[in-house]
Amino acid sequence: MHDVSLRGLAVGAAIIFIGILASLGVARLFVRPVEIKAPSRPVLQAAPRQDLAAFRREKNERLNSHGPIEGDPKHVHIPIDEAMRRLARQ
Repeated sequence: MHDVSLRGLAVGAAIIFIGILASLGVARLFVRPVEIKAPSRPVLQAAPRQDLAAFRREKNERLNSHGPIEGDPKHVHIPIDEAMRRLARQ
């Protein structure tokens, strides 16, 4: 059985310590402090019930009307009832 060499242990610890310091030094060269901005506050709705009613009205108009699909002039949308009837016939 051999005793542990204190000199070898100290040299190994010193090498590890120097390696850690060198790594931190290199990382510091590449990492720059960044200013963290607080997120903006949410916008509160002045009239949420009216906004929701307008949203629902707009979506219902779209579901119950014919018209072109935005950005795709070759295709159109049809009322949901008509689409369900066509799908049921297939």
